[in-house]
Amino acid sequence: MAPRTRIGKDGNVIKDGEENNNGAGGGRGGRRCRLPDRVDTFGFSLEPKHFAVLLLFIALTMGTLGLSVFASFLFIYTYYQRHSSSSGGGGGGGARWKDGRAVGSNIKGGGDLPKPPKGG
Repeated sequence: MAPRTRIGKDGNVIKDGEENNNGAGGGRGGRRCRLPDRVDTFGFSLEPKHFAVLLLFIALTMGTLGLSVFASFLFIYTYYQRHSSSSGGGGGGGARWKDGRAVGSNIKGGGDLPKPPKGG
């Protein structure tokens, strides 16, 4: 029989055999050690495995110096994106951040979008 899954009170997916200990006791599903679902890499939303392949490729082709330069620029980019979007002033677009994730869309206005066909 296939394992059953259900949604807990806090919104997490619970599989049969797993206890809901709310983070106490260091269970397998602890939130502290969880990787993000996506990694924002200069505007590209990569899965962690693809990001790891990218880091490996950079390390193999450019060495440790190239990897450190890439990591530095990625840190600066992420820092700028998070702090420029969290400032109250308008101007600029870009992603909005909530709990370390980009939310919303990059579409500015809808005036240039096609109009829906009129009934007939």
